[in-house]
Amino acid sequence: MKKELTPTSNVDKALLVGDEYISQVRTFGVLGYTPNRICHLLGLREKERAGLIYHINEVGDTYHDAYINGRALGEYNIDVELAKLAEKGDIDAITTLESRKNLRVELDLRKELFGV
Repeated sequence: MKKELTPTSNVDKALLVGDEYISQVRTFGVLGYTPNRICHLLGLREKERAGLIYHINEVGDTYHDAYINGRALGEYNIDVELAKLAEKGDIDAITTLESRKNLRVELDLRKELFGV
């Protein structure tokens, strides 16, 4: 018989956040909001706030994946709009798009080499 684990401390209870916020976390990620701001917008109290922030920052967690996916989708949408403007000859869009590409390469290398 499988024994259910029950939370024994406030930290354990804080980590118990259901799946009800996943789509909202993804949507807020698209907008580039920080985990703390997301908690404020969702109206979460101390324990739920701590739990959600923990889940968003925990690599491999469903909330982390939703947040990272949202952030990537938001950046993609910006790049698509800049590319459309660049195709029409908008010099500022071309410059901004190129800067974003270079920054993305730099950030990817930092993450790969240093985990930052």
